[in-house]
Amino acid sequence: MSTKLERVLNIDTEICRGGFPSVQDLCQKFEVSERTLHDDLRYLKDRLAREIVFDHNRGGYFNTNPTKRLPSFELSSGEVFALTLGKEILSIYTGTSFEATLRSALEKISERLPEKVNVDPEEIKSVVKFRANAIVPLSAKMFNDINKSCDTQQQIEITYFAASKGEITNRTINPQLLLHDRGTWYVIAYCNSRRDLRMFALHRIQDYKVLDSTFKPISKTELNEWIDSAFQLEHGEKSFDVKIEFVPHSARYIRERIWHPQQVLEDLPDGSCRLSFPATSLDEVMRWLAPYGAEAVITEPKELIDLAIEWSTDILKHYR
Repeated sequence: MSTKLERVLNIDTEICRGGFPSVQDLCQKFEVSERTLHDDLRYLKDRLAREIVFDHNRGGYFNTNPTKRLPSFELSSGEVFALTLGKEILSIYTGTSFEATLRSALEKISERLPEKVNVDPEEIKSVVKFRANAIVPLSAKMFNDINKSCDTQQQIEITYFAASKGEITNRTINPQLLLHDRGTWYVIAYCNSRRDLRMFALHRIQDYKVLDSTFKPISKTELNEWIDSAFQLEHGEKSFDVKIEFVPHSARYIRERIWHPQQVLEDLPDGSCRLSFPATSLDEVMRWLAPYGAEAVITEPKELIDLAIEWSTDILKHYR
């Protein structure tokens, strides 16, 4: 449902087309009563200074000065900066199903920008650049349907490809919220088959059907705790206390970031550091550690040490 301001602006656009729409035409097109329509017309004339007149010979409205811009509004430097960033972020989604929707929204906002602002958008563009990562193609319709189901608490039946196991399964899920991470969209949902929270990559949903049945949503607190319990994204059945020591060279980079909300970072006398955090997926930790190679030494848990030895052994087989 559109807001009053959106409806008023659309009525203004319709009148400026020059077709002399009547009261009945406008009421039918915008699904409003005559009283509401007349209120909207007064808003256009009194608040937005639109020169709208009723032509008795043509039986409809017209704008005597249709090229006159709508009154400008003030934007702070920060707001212009945010809008400009939005345009630059669009480059990341070029060629995806989201491009048309994002571009249309940003163009509509830009059309109503004031003529004078406190910051030049072109100057911002010259110092800000977004580099697209590996974007996963995604159906905009599926995204919107799942997003709506999260809001209306409607169950969804999905056919899902689990990449880790190479299996296709059919499940009924209670979608809670959408999560974006490194170019991929996920839906966090309660899986009725597994009777637990799960994370499903949207691009791996091969088919879906929104059901009429509804569910009671899980609290935001519980969802956030579940999300934060993972090292990055993956969840497992058991939690491990991970401890890794990084040599001085890699320690400089490790100190720069927060890798886990519950991490503990200790500086060691020789310039190295020890990073500790809980994790439920050791495979995910290993994939993160791989680029550091011999500069990262696992001290706990034993299961992660064994996994590192297994990985290293498998790698050496290719070079002997």
